[in-house]
Amino acid sequence: MDQAQEDNSQGFQNEKQEEPTLEQQIVQTAEYPNSPIEIAITDAITKDGGLGIKYTVYLIKGLDNQGSFEVFRRYNDFYELRVALIKKWPGCYIPPIPEKLLGSGNDAEIVQIRKRLMEIFLNVLTELPYIYYSEDIQQLFLRSTNTEINKVFQQQKQVTSADIIDRFKRAFPNLDVRDSSNSEYMLQISTFQGQLKKSQVHLKQYIEQSQVVAQTRKQIQNEKLNLFFGSLPLYEKVNLTEYVYGKENLLILSNPQNIEPLTKLLDQLKEVYKKFNSLDNITDLFRFELKDAESIQQSLTYRDQLLIQRANQEQKMREDQAELAKIAAGKQTLTTITNSVFNKAKDQSQVKVEQKISEGQQEIERLSQLYNITTAIIATKEIQKYRKTRINHYHKFLRQVQNQEQQVYECENELLQKIVEECERLSEQQNIQS
Repeated sequence: MDQAQEDNSQGFQNEKQEEPTLEQQIVQTAEYPNSPIEIAITDAITKDGGLGIKYTVYLIKGLDNQGSFEVFRRYNDFYELRVALIKKWPGCYIPPIPEKLLGSGNDAEIVQIRKRLMEIFLNVLTELPYIYYSEDIQQLFLRSTNTEINKVFQQQKQVTSADIIDRFKRAFPNLDVRDSSNSEYMLQISTFQGQLKKSQVHLKQYIEQSQVVAQTRKQIQNEKLNLFFGSLPLYEKVNLTEYVYGKENLLILSNPQNIEPLTKLLDQLKEVYKKFNSLDNITDLFRFELKDAESIQQSLTYRDQLLIQRANQEQKMREDQAELAKIAAGKQTLTTITNSVFNKAKDQSQVKVEQKISEGQQEIERLSQLYNITTAIIATKEIQKYRKTRINHYHKFLRQVQNQEQQVYECENELLQKIVEECERLSEQQNIQS
């Protein structure tokens, strides 16, 4: 390895650093994840925008070391935020959100899916402090009172390769950047791409299977409610009434004295069934991981596009060099040989082309540098982070499933316990009377 490569392999740390801003200090010194961050989408409200147009807003609440926040955001705000982050952090993993729909996004089921998955999106961003503490998240998305924040993101200035390199230097000051020919990084990325493609095939199958099971469970829950508060009360009235000699107080589900407390428990159970279906969470796990795989694939695709951009820039520079050679040789037109006006124009054209060549060369160098940087980010950070995140999210989803199953069980058990207690009370009453 020559001296230039050796210096480059040491990353950004040897380069002269400007005095960091407050945001840069947060990025470099935040002790995440020790700093607690709470963020959740607590509600989704569909509103009437007039002229028969409806829209849904999602209430985001949270707390971080900048204080508490509470803000309403629409799906398009999430969408444009993610587009802005991809432009500013190309090659870096940006978590996914549900895809845009051609039809209405206000369907109740779609709203709930978006609510769950966009909350995951926000929570994953908290694990990326260099993004979470950026202006786009802190000042704009979470704390701005602007109700059309999506337009703010759309109107942001175009991001240049120089901007991206500068941002990466601040976010990853000790990044081990190597020459593009480094086989270790290339092998890691190639192996990871193969794993991604394989997992995506299986995830699509898992989504279909879990959706069927989740829908089946909803049907079973509805049938269970119909059994206890439809069929069994009717059975008591039609079949058991004659056996108790018209004494309805010996019945359970059709007993007028029990209707009010049992109805209250029934309403609670209905609400729990509506709020919690842990199998929906399993579907979300597979659905989010599939979108997640597509998101990390975007990072890899951007890296490949850098080579195309550099090749296009090199071709453009060759054309400019050919144009410069023509000007220098005085081959533009015959009049340039004798006409001073045209000679002056030739000089101006030559300066302009030379400037284009110089700028093109600088852009080629930046694209090469950016390719090496994104390669290092993907190989040393994003792949490892992606694998670790997959396991952590899986464990988190399992805990959520357990918690939701526990709440459903407790609500069902409370209802059944009430029915059993009433049976025991009536049995004791009959024993006393006999």
